[in-house]
Amino acid sequence: MTFSEPKSLTKTTLTFALVIAVLILLFSYFLAIFLGPILMFSSDGLAAIYKNLQPPILLFIVIGFIAPVNINVGWTFLILWGVFAICFVAALRLREPFHNAIEKGFSGSVGKLFDNWLFAMPVITSMMLVAVLAIHLFQESQGIPTGDIQLPSNRFESLFELSYAALIEEIGFRITPIGAFLIIHTFLAEKRNERTLSLRQRLKLFFAAPLFPDEAKEMVGMKTVSNFGVRGGISIGEWAMVFLTSIVFGLAHYLSGGGWEIGKATSASAVGVAMGLTYLLYGVQAPILLHWFFNYYTYALSFASELYSTVFITSVLADLVTIVLGVLGWLTIPVLALLRIFRARSRKAETELSLLQVS
Repeated sequence: MTFSEPKSLTKTTLTFALVIAVLILLFSYFLAIFLGPILMFSSDGLAAIYKNLQPPILLFIVIGFIAPVNINVGWTFLILWGVFAICFVAALRLREPFHNAIEKGFSGSVGKLFDNWLFAMPVITSMMLVAVLAIHLFQESQGIPTGDIQLPSNRFESLFELSYAALIEEIGFRITPIGAFLIIHTFLAEKRNERTLSLRQRLKLFFAAPLFPDEAKEMVGMKTVSNFGVRGGISIGEWAMVFLTSIVFGLAHYLSGGGWEIGKATSASAVGVAMGLTYLLYGVQAPILLHWFFNYYTYALSFASELYSTVFITSVLADLVTIVLGVLGWLTIPVLALLRIFRARSRKAETELSLLQVS
């Protein structure tokens, strides 16, 4: 048996375990998606869905107002549900199709698994949830309160408000400000790189920039995350927009007066950075679904688990897998960093040895 054989077996085993964990969580995600309408349109939820309200609108971080029209809660929830469903379909197919990513993950580098957002999502959401819990625990131990969100006493109304916030906050804090920056950024790059685009191509660029940033950047000859990774594929301006919107996102949670205390600003900012980066890496569907996880998914699954025993079992299993996957995800980062350092030093030692042998 050669050294590469046990190494290959270990890689295959770890990849298989990761795929199983991701599939378990994806099952709980799809279950939660269908539980939303079941809960909202149950006999107990009818009082909530027949209500009309004037929804808040948020654009470009600072432009907030109450819509001058009444909307029906039930129909609006179905529209929100449709947006989330479209995002899941996009996550399944865009950048690298889900099944292709898994095939490449087994046959090639494990990193290829993360070329698809639907696969990457359970890992990233798990890591961010663990990070949020750790931040809150540490801050509370230092006397920095986190507070808690104030939701309506009617749980169906709470589910609607959380679902609505997941989309409207992404539009206000990421899609419109970062998207507007990307439109300007890519059109300037077109001139700078002397790309001549037709009117049709420019129209496509205008819509692609805020929806699928990596695709838009490739159209005008900019470095993309797909080809150059996070370091090379994200410009200084894009980093600045990610951190700016994330800090404001964190402060907004505290300043909104919705029950959160100052400690929430830190964790919300951290999650905001993840949302901004996934937006640049995968497209608009990524931050929406990441926000969906923290708002819709956690609440819908918890709510339904109180009503249905089978959902309770799934919820407990999903919570366990989420925590374990999140902790292992964070532990993997320093391990990979140490391996990279070890490999670099090994290559350096081999080079020096070769030079000595030659001399």
